[in-house]
Amino acid sequence: MPPQRSIATISSCKDIVQCAFSLNDFEVEVFRSAARYGPVRADDLADRMGRERSTVYRALQKLLSCGMCLRETRSLEKGGYYHVYSAIDRDALRAKMEQCVNEWSRRMSEALSHFDEQYSVNDGL
Repeated sequence: MPPQRSIATISSCKDIVQCAFSLNDFEVEVFRSAARYGPVRADDLADRMGRERSTVYRALQKLLSCGMCLRETRSLEKGGYYHVYSAIDRDALRAKMEQCVNEWSRRMSEALSHFDEQYSVNDGL
């Protein structure tokens, strides 16, 4: 699990993405590689990145769960199937980030609206 980020340490879009979706540096790297090479199979992406397939696959699963990657099933000519992965486009990612920031802001405003009733100098937080 990635370390919790303080609001004070967020200074870039990458920081917002990591904070909003609880991603680590490697998962962001996989997202960028999927954007560059996709649609791509997990094993091909792992080869391009010089990483183990299982490690890249786990990162892709995380990216799928937070909606930053898409998976498409393709059929093999002799039967069977395989999956290819691609990153969502820049505009879709920006919209997801804005939605997360707006939702966070709404929750913080709601929490602050109860500040006086939940905090007193004698009781502390």
